Formats: sequence, structure tokens, C-alpha cells
Amino acid sequence: MDRMKKILDRTLETITVALFVIMIVVGSWQVISRYVFNSPSTVTEEFLRFSLIWLAMLAAAYVIGRNTHIAITMLRDKLKDGPRVKLDILVQIIFILFAAIIMLFGGGKATSLTMGQISPSLGIPMGLIYLSLPVSGVFALFYSTYNILNLLKEKKEIEVNSKRNAA
Repeated sequence: MDRMKKILDRTLETITVALFVIMIVVGSWQVISRYVFNSPSTVTEEFLRFSLIWLAMLAAAYVIGRNTHIAITMLRDKLKDGPRVKLDILVQIIFILFAAIIMLFGGGKATSLTMGQISPSLGIPMGLIYLSLPVSGVFALFYSTYNILNLLKEKKEIEVNSKRNAA
């Protein structure tokens, strides 16, 4: 499972960096075409908007895997090892529920409902934009499951160490 996570990490890193570089190039072209050639590109704004959605969703899944997501740690920092791990597991379970219900189920419904709608400038189905939700949801589910398994290992190590210290 560690190998699979490394492959997924590398894949998401590559995709998000490439997408960001493409967005920089397209954004630069938009500025150049507007202010230098006095002929603004009609597709760049829509492309950047849709790319940003995909970038944000993929990056959100990636930070779950790296455990670098935004968190309020005031309570967590006050807890000892055992309760802290339990709280961390609860947070991962909440991520799993969110990913399953909102991202996979809701995103899947949104994707299927909007496949018939065509974007005005790019002419692509809007469902392809909403597809970022279930795709990222799958990644988030994997990462949260992986994180829970690691937290369970950590909890087991804490219990073993506390029994050794008590003896």
C-alpha cells in the first residue's frame, strides 16, 4: 500500500504541477493578447476557470494524503498520544464520509446531470468539469483509508509502549 501511495503522490504532483504551468502560460497569453494585440482571447478565461477547479480538487485530495490540510489543532495539541490518535482517526473518518457522500455520490450525480450542458467558449460538456469531484473523491478515500491504517499502527505501538513502561 505504501508503494501505491507513492505512485499516487507522484502522479498527483505531476498532474497538478503540469496543470499549474499550463495555467501560467494560458494566463500570460490572455494578458498579452488583450494588452499587446488588442484582441482578447475568448477561450482563455473559461479554460483558466475550469483548470483552477480541477487543480483545487486534485490538490485538496493530495494534501489529505500528506496530512497537510488546514486544521485547527488547539484541542489536538492538548491531548496525549492515545486520545490524539483517536481524534486523528475521527478526522479521517469524517474525510471518508465527506468524500463518499459529497464528492463521490453528489459529484457523480452532478457529473451525469451536466454532461448534456456545453460550455459556451470551449464547447466541452460541463460534466467534465464536475468530474473533478468524484475523481478527487476517489483519491481522498484512498488517502484517508491509508491514513487510518497508519494511525491504527501508531495506536498499537503506543499501547505496546505504555504496557512496557507500566511493567
